[in-house]
Amino acid sequence: MKNRIFMVIVIAIALLLGACNKEKEEVQEPASETEEQTVEISELEEAEAEEVLQTYADTYQKVIENVEDDGELVDFDSVADLKEEFVTIMSEELADDIIATFFKENEEGLIYTDTSETPVWLDDKEAYQFEKVEDDLYEVEQEQADHEIIVTYSISWDEEKWIVSDVEIEEIPAEESNDSNNDSDAETDPNGQEDNAAADDSTDEEETNGDANPTTDENAINDNDAKTADEQEDNRTSADSENEASEQKQDGSSSDGNGDTTGSDASGEDQDSDLMEDDGENPEDATAPMSESKAESIVKQHLNITDGDFHVVTDHQDENGNYVIQVFEIIEQGDSSHTSTYGWFIVNKDTGNVEQMQ
Repeated sequence: MKNRIFMVIVIAIALLLGACNKEKEEVQEPASETEEQTVEISELEEAEAEEVLQTYADTYQKVIENVEDDGELVDFDSVADLKEEFVTIMSEELADDIIATFFKENEEGLIYTDTSETPVWLDDKEAYQFEKVEDDLYEVEQEQADHEIIVTYSISWDEEKWIVSDVEIEEIPAEESNDSNNDSDAETDPNGQEDNAAADDSTDEEETNGDANPTTDENAINDNDAKTADEQEDNRTSADSENEASEQKQDGSSSDGNGDTTGSDASGEDQDSDLMEDDGENPEDATAPMSESKAESIVKQHLNITDGDFHVVTDHQDENGNYVIQVFEIIEQGDSSHTSTYGWFIVNKDTGNVEQMQ
């Protein structure tokens, strides 16, 4: 009997403890939900997005600033160390993509890179579109006309900070470039048409004046006839003089050598004068100021670039005012792409001479 009572008491205590634990769990669950709700993601401002993208570029530049002449990285001993540095500002997927695109590891585990090839950075001189996609995802889209591409940066929240999670590059279709060129041509066509119309009007006026003044034309004809008669008389006089000179030479006069020399000298002086006049013509072409488009055209001619694979873009002007030109091509790799620099060139602003940067 006592055993039964004892068993009933034990069962009752167990049921009571189970009920208490269940109530505690029910009370604790709303508390955890409340904690999750308190973690709010603050909105990303444009200025902060620019800082994230600047840190993204600075991190890459910091990695490649210490390299040997052959491109070997000095500060990183393995790909794992390199990735650990990159994931401080970008997603693991983007870090893997950048490492696979711009870095190579040899059999000895040494890491190499080509410093002339870099990802596409946000151009602070160009406008961009800033858009909120979700609470934890924003996009920065920029059309870089010089590079003829549209680049989209995805910035996402990673537990405690904003990072660059993805970069997409799209080439600007050739049709859009042609359309913009056609638009600029259309803007100048009215002026050209006005000039042509003015030239036509001028021609019509001349023809009208010619028809309206027949007396003037007759006078001009008479003047021409008079001039022709005078010229014929002068020619006859000149011929008589030459005959007399010839007779004098036959009689023993010996002055023709000096005369020929003088004539030759005079002719040479006339030729020199003509050359000097020719050199003085069209000074506008030689003294025309250098511009970005002119410097780019000079580099294209220097490298014989005729196709659209290579892009020739003015990067900046150095302290002497000379134009620094980048020649590059866009390499497609799956869903992503990057720029591959062919070389950097300096165009002298005064002479137009092209020199490749070392």
